[in-house]
Amino acid sequence: MPAVAALPRMVGGLDEDSSLWIFRVILLGSISFFFLLILNKYFVKETSECIMSMASTVVVLYPLGYIMGLLIPQRMVYYPTFGLEISTNQGPFALKEYAMISILANMGATIGGFTSYFVDGLEY
Repeated sequence: MPAVAALPRMVGGLDEDSSLWIFRVILLGSISFFFLLILNKYFVKETSECIMSMASTVVVLYPLGYIMGLLIPQRMVYYPTFGLEISTNQGPFALKEYAMISILANMGATIGGFTSYFVDGLEY
């Protein structure tokens, strides 16, 4: 099916040669994780419970990632303690970066909503 084979080129490419752990993914993923974690922990304790999903932050994170792709300089940072070499910017904001940030945001939303019930069970 040629239409299915052409889909990755239409939506931004495959990016198979680039690393996933770059500064944008780590920064935006951590911010979304902790934002949803803290927000859901707070709202679970309220009388009118409101669980925030990852969709609420992912809508904001795509434009931020796109802007960061334009503004951050391309540089490699090496951390000898951990043996990691992280790129600050590998080019335009890719879909696999967006997917990884979405996964991290979903982890924060899930952990923030469900561990409160577990902790409440331990208090009694």
